[in-house]
Amino acid sequence: MITIGICDDEEAYRDHVKKLCGSFLDAQNQECQFIEFASGEEVLAYQGDKIHLLFLDIEMPGMDGLQVMEKVRGNERIWRIVFVTSHKELRWETIDLKTLAFLEKPVDRIGVETCLKTVVRENRENIDVSFKTVDGDCYLKLDQILFIQAQGNYVSVYSKKDEITGYDSIKAMEAQMKGTTMLRTHKSYLVNLQYVEKMSGVALQMTNGSSVPIGRKYYQSVKEAYFSFIKRITIDRNK
Repeated sequence: MITIGICDDEEAYRDHVKKLCGSFLDAQNQECQFIEFASGEEVLAYQGDKIHLLFLDIEMPGMDGLQVMEKVRGNERIWRIVFVTSHKELRWETIDLKTLAFLEKPVDRIGVETCLKTVVRENRENIDVSFKTVDGDCYLKLDQILFIQAQGNYVSVYSKKDEITGYDSIKAMEAQMKGTTMLRTHKSYLVNLQYVEKMSGVALQMTNGSSVPIGRKYYQSVKEAYFSFIKRITIDRNK
């Protein structure tokens, strides 16, 4: 089940997007539910299920779409955003980790279907990561983990909410997350590229303010993976 949010002050546009989404998802046998918002303020007040994809109009009375993005950047209930507008010059102002695409009004079937395919794929890639703790097995979604540090015979898992001590090796955790956005940067560190703010010399600056070292043997592979990831979320998503 995925949840699609549609925020536009005009009901006709909401109905149009909902119809396009419904047609595609029904054909894919993908269960979904729709939640409609008539303003940015309604999005900020939302307290329901996680919205996997929010179609967000930029130009609305009151709070506009760009202001909404600033407010929901750390909101776990809004996972990905597709901005919708008549003004294509605003495209580069919408770039963010949450931003999946930028569509011009009136949105067409191909644009909507491309966004839906991407969010379904990225949701599938957002795997459950498991590790042992003193209280038993712990499970976290990949997008909840910022980085992991080896600490002798155990690991410290730094999530968005807290630090958790795990009794698995960093090698085992790396194997579990192979092929995801989690990257080995040092013999003692795994980093989630989703939360790297910038690459600075031989360290990665994280969005929570932490600095994670890059080992000499890992430097080239980290550099390539980091810039490939940046290209993916800033260019490839917005073609």
